[in-house]
Amino acid sequence: MNETIAAIATPLGTAAIGVVRLSGPESLRIARAIFFPRKAWRDDAPQSHRAYFGSLQHPQTGAALDQGLFLWMREPHSYTGEDSVELHCHGGSFVLQAVLNACLLAGARLAEAGEFTQRAFINGKLDLVQAEAVADLIHSRSEPGMALAAHQLEGQLSGQLRQIRQQLIAMLATIEANIDFPDEVDSPDYAAIEAELQVIQQAIRDLLASADSGRVWKQGLRLALVGTPNVGKSTLLNALLRYERAIVSPIPGTTRDTVEDDYSLKGIPIRLIDTAGLRESDDQIEAIGMARSREALANADLILLVSEAGQAIPSDLQQLVQSLSKPWVVQVENKQDLQNEMSAAPLQPDWPIYRISALQQQGLEDLEAGLYQLITQKLNLSSPVSVNARHSLCLVRAAEALERMQETLQQGLPGDFASIDLKEAIVAFGEVLGESISETVIHEIFHRFCVGK
Repeated sequence: MNETIAAIATPLGTAAIGVVRLSGPESLRIARAIFFPRKAWRDDAPQSHRAYFGSLQHPQTGAALDQGLFLWMREPHSYTGEDSVELHCHGGSFVLQAVLNACLLAGARLAEAGEFTQRAFINGKLDLVQAEAVADLIHSRSEPGMALAAHQLEGQLSGQLRQIRQQLIAMLATIEANIDFPDEVDSPDYAAIEAELQVIQQAIRDLLASADSGRVWKQGLRLALVGTPNVGKSTLLNALLRYERAIVSPIPGTTRDTVEDDYSLKGIPIRLIDTAGLRESDDQIEAIGMARSREALANADLILLVSEAGQAIPSDLQQLVQSLSKPWVVQVENKQDLQNEMSAAPLQPDWPIYRISALQQQGLEDLEAGLYQLITQKLNLSSPVSVNARHSLCLVRAAEALERMQETLQQGLPGDFASIDLKEAIVAFGEVLGESISETVIHEIFHRFCVGK
């Protein structure tokens, strides 16, 4: 924290403007070593939160690097809470790298991934939930995902978590006051505490229920197309994507590996995965492709079980799909344009079935409408907040601790026992917000950020 860090804050490439940022106690000195204003500073010093135009020069040779803007933000009124400087110059890769190198020669250290936001967290500008929302906002893949991250950056999720944590702290104070001063403080109303615990437990369950929908907006739903060779999986993939992504041929086993691409289903981000056809084969390369197909199925959220109209699905493939208890399954009978016979019934009562011709673009609208309806029924995609995997682990620990506390109260045990579990729940909420968390976990979270943020 005593070092001054520097990094390029905008994507490398060709652009009109690029930004190099500094943060730390030496930011102003380092920036002034390479930036020279067109007009002299008033009182020989820049003013905070005011932009200045001037030239950027090499700190040792004085060679011209670029012209641009200088913006100093005095601590604590900056993103990181420290003295910070932004140098706005032209957005060429070599220009930005030259300006960054000048900052490093003048005494700055190259920032690590996410170090600016990590300093903002350490300096109390953001809690850990808000800091994670910064990364979600940068990497958002849809407008709802962007809105979800923006809400959490504004503190909507943090506010809910703090409110619950404050309720638990007040509950603990009531119990421990009676433990410490039994003659002066009345015994707590444990019936009221149990009722309040039930409300809190429901709030935790509601937050945990938002995890899957949040993951969909942030990462996309994984949808795998599976079936025997030559049933039209690749043709269906191309039809859904509206362009020729996968190679299509009448030769069975054309797809030797998984083929993936992003697909938007009425705004829902989906990762489409075309898998190699599953069958018995002595071909070593095809066998590797089928192994990857099985792995993709195991990691999928939703499976399209594709078959050819009038053809039975092999029993081993049925058993494989049925063994995957987590994913939802939708049957798709393809090549309806070649078949006039009555189609088969769904293999499972809860597996919807759609009859299409991917080649002729028939039935695709019904299939997409059915998929959208299934996803929106299974997931509450309208939740204004969402917890991630780290939050979920902490909240599950908190819920388990509160369940043990409820059992303790129901057994009529002393308040000392109840306070132990209550403290564990409070610590778990603190870990979500970053108020009680190890340095290793903090480093792991911010290491996922891009350099410059």
